[in-house]
Amino acid sequence: MDIVVIILVVGAIAVLIFKRFSSVVYYIGIIDILLRILNFIANNTPFKFINDFINSYFPDSISNIIEMYSSGIFTTVLLWSLCIIYIILLFYLIRTFFKKK
Repeated sequence: MDIVVIILVVGAIAVLIFKRFSSVVYYIGIIDILLRILNFIANNTPFKFINDFINSYFPDSISNIIEMYSSGIFTTVLLWSLCIIYIILLFYLIRTFFKKK
């Protein structure tokens, strides 16, 4: 629970500091990738204490956070918003990839 609050506070600070939509999209993508990597490590390490620590303090992904703390139509709206943010992130990444060539 504490990690979720810290992630939300850091996200709010990122929005205030960067003030650009692309920075917020990158922030959400970075946090989700980090949570999914931690989930993978927890599920695939033979060390019980690492597995217990990660599973007790970190959620699986941003969608998991949304599903834990909301319900009903609000959850559906947030999950679709997250999907749209992922599509925008994919667009930014593809655009950056082709600019580098």
